[in-house]
Amino acid sequence: MDDAVRPIPVQVPGTFAVFYRDTYSSVVALTWALSGNRWTAEDLAQEAFARAHRDWDSVEKMDSPNAWVRRVAINLARSRFRRIRYETATLVRLRGQVGGADTFEPRDQAFWDELRRLPKRQAQALALRYVDDLSVAQIAEIMEAAEGTVRALLHQGRTRLERQLIAKGWIEQ
Repeated sequence: MDDAVRPIPVQVPGTFAVFYRDTYSSVVALTWALSGNRWTAEDLAQEAFARAHRDWDSVEKMDSPNAWVRRVAINLARSRFRRIRYETATLVRLRGQVGGADTFEPRDQAFWDELRRLPKRQAQALALRYVDDLSVAQIAEIMEAAEGTVRALLHQGRTRLERQLIAKGWIEQ
């Protein structure tokens, strides 16, 4: 027998493995749209799926495990942004400056930066709609909101985003 290190097989329920394979990339896309950073997006998605795996016995019985994992990812992103805002304010207060720059710059970074300037719920609804191509009903389930609320968030977000893009000269009126 070879002395090489052999990986230890990890037992993953078949249905979770299929769920993960079919859903992971769209959750990363969603969290990237919200965070603007590929590595952060992957971390958020991985944490959401780790929680789904941990609670798989109950998650798989839900009407929509997809909605559940997206809601968890959005909540993780929201918590992360709050923590970063607090940490940044503390660093500024203590040192007068913030160090470190994100070096990842995708082609359409400027557009997603504008989307992230929207109120968080509007940005989340738009990301779910245009990144995941979800229906109003699916977005409502993920965001735990009424469909009318989602329609309003989408309308308000698109209107506000359009004004921002016009102001930057990226689109014409």
